[in-house]
Amino acid sequence: MSIGKKSILFFHLSILAFCTAPAFGELIGQVSNERVYHLGVGVSGEVSSVPEERGRVRQGALLLTLHDAHLKAALNAAESALALADARLAQANRAFERDAELYDEGSLSMSELEESENNQKQHRHIMDLHAQVLSERMNELALSRILAPEDGFVIDWSVRQGERVNPDVSPAAQILFGAGDKVLEMALEKTENQVPEAGTTVSVIDMTGVARPATIQRIEVSALKGVVRLYLKNPGTLPEFGSYVRIIR
Repeated sequence: MSIGKKSILFFHLSILAFCTAPAFGELIGQVSNERVYHLGVGVSGEVSSVPEERGRVRQGALLLTLHDAHLKAALNAAESALALADARLAQANRAFERDAELYDEGSLSMSELEESENNQKQHRHIMDLHAQVLSERMNELALSRILAPEDGFVIDWSVRQGERVNPDVSPAAQILFGAGDKVLEMALEKTENQVPEAGTTVSVIDMTGVARPATIQRIEVSALKGVVRLYLKNPGTLPEFGSYVRIIR
């Protein structure tokens, strides 16, 4: 049986494509987390407390605080002012209700009723202003603290107790926080398309030379960030955040 010219051409093209396609050899990756947060306070002040150690924390855990005695005092003053404004508004409401009844009875003039109503509106406006101030004071106190945005890990922090920080001065972040599984990140431009396929078992070699087997679960490419992410079936075997590793077959 003879082989046609088209079949021979297809055979040669297939061999050429196989020989010229980039094969996965060795890559350099850096350990990261699925989600990485750079957390910072939103007001300036002196650092009161920082994490005692790196490691896992629960969502809402207090990670860093500033000295906040003046913020708490301002908050208490705002709460007291709002309570007083609320009491005066309640008094103005009762007065207007009484004056409205007197007006209906013919014992009060329209101008007197309007004056009572204007007094009620003025006290309502004052209470709204105090409520706004209270909201601002509560927000300032919240901005003086850093809480864990979700269950995750305290990776590192950049300040010490007693140090002054300012959100308008670089660096604006004081806490490096990671969440989700560990992943391997590689610069997209350095992979040259030599990325192992999902399901491939590779060896991950850390900086001390220790090699651990790992199976690629899935691959994500972020063109905007310029990185390729490898998700492993056994992410717990990866070294600490920021470590560089070699990935080989």
